[in-house]
Amino acid sequence: MAALGRARRRRTPDLEEGESYYVSMTDMMVGVIFIFIIMLSYFALQFRQSTQALTEAKHPETAALLQTATALTPRDVTVEIDEKARVLCVPETVIGGAGQDRRCFSFGPPTKTTRKTAAAGEAQGTLMRFLDADLRDAGAPLAGDTAGGTLYFRADQLFEPNSATLSAGGRKIADDVAASLAKRLPCLSYGGPTTSTCPEGEAKLALVNVVSQTSIDAFTPEGQNAAALALKRSAAFHQALTGAQPVLGALRSAPADQPGSQPLLRVASLGQSQEGASRGGDDQTVSIQFQMAQ
Repeated sequence: MAALGRARRRRTPDLEEGESYYVSMTDMMVGVIFIFIIMLSYFALQFRQSTQALTEAKHPETAALLQTATALTPRDVTVEIDEKARVLCVPETVIGGAGQDRRCFSFGPPTKTTRKTAAAGEAQGTLMRFLDADLRDAGAPLAGDTAGGTLYFRADQLFEPNSATLSAGGRKIADDVAASLAKRLPCLSYGGPTTSTCPEGEAKLALVNVVSQTSIDAFTPEGQNAAALALKRSAAFHQALTGAQPVLGALRSAPADQPGSQPLLRVASLGQSQEGASRGGDDQTVSIQFQMAQ
């Protein structure tokens, strides 16, 4: 028993040494992770500041160049400028050359992109991402990319053949689209219900256009009928949207008492004359185009 007790006492320092080693390694790993988090936060802040400086700059290209040019030195230089042709010439010696020639550069007019325009583009991009996610979650058959500010649908998935009557599947699509629009558009327009969730000063929509597009042979009765069918389908889809969500019919591009105020949702059709075009309108598409106010 005495020998067993001595053996246990000899193992105790080994156990304590192992625990100490484990604690030291844990502390070191926590310290490394903490340093990594600090570095990541610093670079994220720098990236955000740089991005904000570029997007809000009056001349983004110049702002980008100034971020890389860290050793600019002032010089007294005589330059020649042709404002009409937008050409600027400087002596070659100014930019490190040894000859007596000139180096000329073209320049464009000042960009007119304003903070308001940038905000409108950002608001449209956010809107399209939300609509895309809503409709894909609902299983709506979107055709094409929504990043350009347009939702595309094939007419044969919405309407009965050679008709402006919505099919059962088309009515389901219209209901899904209307539900998403009713959730997203009131904050970007006038005349709808206002909620506290709408951001202050957010850009507004100028127009949401329901457009039916088709290729036609404009010189035949069939082609002219296809053009008329395209307009009827635009109107039918518009009516299905506003019927499913009446709030969409109340939305306007500007306050109702302001001159030029129009309903936000409107209708259009586009028929392009083309040889070999379909005569029955079975190649038509119906799209919803979103245009921001500038």
